[in-house]
Amino acid sequence: MDIIKLLLDLEILVSPSCYNRLKSFKEVDLENLISKISKFKNSKKDFILLDNHFMDLFLKNDVNDIISEYSNFDFLKYYMGSKTNIEFKSSKTNLDEKLSKEYNIIDLEIKNEKIQDKSTKKIEETKKQIIVEEEKSEAEIQRDLKLANRLERFEKIKSIRKSVNSSFKFDSKDIETQVKVYKDTDVTGNSTCEGTLDDFITYFRDRYETLKTIIERKYQKKAYPLTKAYTKKNEKIFLVGIISDVNVTKNGHKMVEIEDQKGDFKVLIMKNKIDNKEIYGDILLDEIMGFEGTVSNDGRLMFVDKTYRPDVDVKPTKKIDEEIYTAFLSDVHVGSHEFMAKTFEKFVRFLNGDVGNSKEQNIASKLKYVSIAGDLVDGVGIYPGQEEDLYEVDIISQYEEVANYLAQVPEHIHFVICPGNHDALRPAEPQPTFSKEVRELFPKENVTFVSNPCSVNVHGLDFLLYHGRSFDDVIGQISEAQYTNPCSIMKELLKRRHLCPTYGGRCPIAPEIKDYLIIDKKPDVFHTGHIHINGCGNYKGVVMVNSGTFQEQTSFQKKMGIAPTPAIVPIMDMSNMGNVVYEWNKGEVNSKLV
Repeated sequence: MDIIKLLLDLEILVSPSCYNRLKSFKEVDLENLISKISKFKNSKKDFILLDNHFMDLFLKNDVNDIISEYSNFDFLKYYMGSKTNIEFKSSKTNLDEKLSKEYNIIDLEIKNEKIQDKSTKKIEETKKQIIVEEEKSEAEIQRDLKLANRLERFEKIKSIRKSVNSSFKFDSKDIETQVKVYKDTDVTGNSTCEGTLDDFITYFRDRYETLKTIIERKYQKKAYPLTKAYTKKNEKIFLVGIISDVNVTKNGHKMVEIEDQKGDFKVLIMKNKIDNKEIYGDILLDEIMGFEGTVSNDGRLMFVDKTYRPDVDVKPTKKIDEEIYTAFLSDVHVGSHEFMAKTFEKFVRFLNGDVGNSKEQNIASKLKYVSIAGDLVDGVGIYPGQEEDLYEVDIISQYEEVANYLAQVPEHIHFVICPGNHDALRPAEPQPTFSKEVRELFPKENVTFVSNPCSVNVHGLDFLLYHGRSFDDVIGQISEAQYTNPCSIMKELLKRRHLCPTYGGRCPIAPEIKDYLIIDKKPDVFHTGHIHINGCGNYKGVVMVNSGTFQEQTSFQKKMGIAPTPAIVPIMDMSNMGNVVYEWNKGEVNSKLV
């Protein structure tokens, strides 16, 4: 049955979303629907467009009831976006723009007449010509449907804020925003690497020298040059090197080869020291470590008594005086079929003061900052066949959708956003921040974009934002690190003072003139994402937050046995950091100890 032709014979057009629905109808249902529409059209000549609202009316009601109910209804005003007795999207466009631009299937031309109220002038007196593209390719139809669906999504998002009670009192509105980006930690505009051999040499020299200095200063020891270590036979010495090789001997001892800028040397860690937990046995390639022990009789290696890592110092968790709240997000993945749009809208409504009890009211009123650790969108071309998993395949439109959501958040709430591996940037870390084209889609007054990683001072607390791509490399190399416990991974990175210790894994590294992945300064808050699992903890005074996701379990995660914790947003009181975390969980706020 040619649906379009039947409707055109009745002088009725059909919106793309309706057309998509009609294609799945059985023939008997189509005949019944066409019969109702035909009867209605005979009594209402100005009915010229079948949209979702009227399609649902015809499907669910008797046609005589519809005729009676809509006997005085002004369809022309309805199509033009004027106020009528049913809700319809307002528009400043005229009838020609409304139908041709929004539905992309009509070219309506009205000549020499102003459209007047039906009560004073019948619509039949209005001269108009309707030109309909009767033949379209399937690709063109799908394109038009996607455009219509996109416009419909955007219009719905743009109505979130005005649908929430505007009388809600925001205490944080009167608090001045305090956000300072540490420019020496942001690679944006400072990238110099070309991938040459010299770039790699410079990069690893900077890593070695910086972390060596931290180790020497921390333990008040001076490292002996590796090229001269063989001369200290039977003597106790201290060495610092980059791990170039790790092997286990037939007796279970661990043979480690280390390098500095001029030479290399071997150190041996005895099995009993590892078994007795005297020495931590998980050693990663390319991390920087210190070793103390005695050189062998022949000067060929050193027997290790103790190991040293750059590790962060133990300090009390830093707090501020004001009761201000920060929410932590990541991995929103707009564009994916698994994106939880309704739940994310619910969270945006919460930020606007749509609360259920006094605890939620207090948090929403005093929430000042939102930290987002990457993967705003699902991206395009991230993995083979990704297009099948997307409802939106245009990358800019994905970002535009996120920007529309953020624009619905009150302006006094400030966002700090770094990119992730699904975002439209180079995959190698450190990643500069988003392009100007993307940034200009977002509100300018309350969004700060930074690189991945980057350190930012937020209202007196130092935040380290890092998406977390290296987690995939750390898992499997360190026995205690687990996907189900994100803080177990984050703690290992803090111990090594490096966000991606091993070069050449799944996380690509760009050899910059300096190593931006070094954790040079101890953060107060370490915020990551990537693995879609929530986790909070405290390591030596550093508050660790791994925010979850707004994406349901993907087919890949299902194959890997990864169970995400979607739609849970950690929220922390900056005056009580490290003790309690509040979790916005699909609309309800609960608290738990860190």
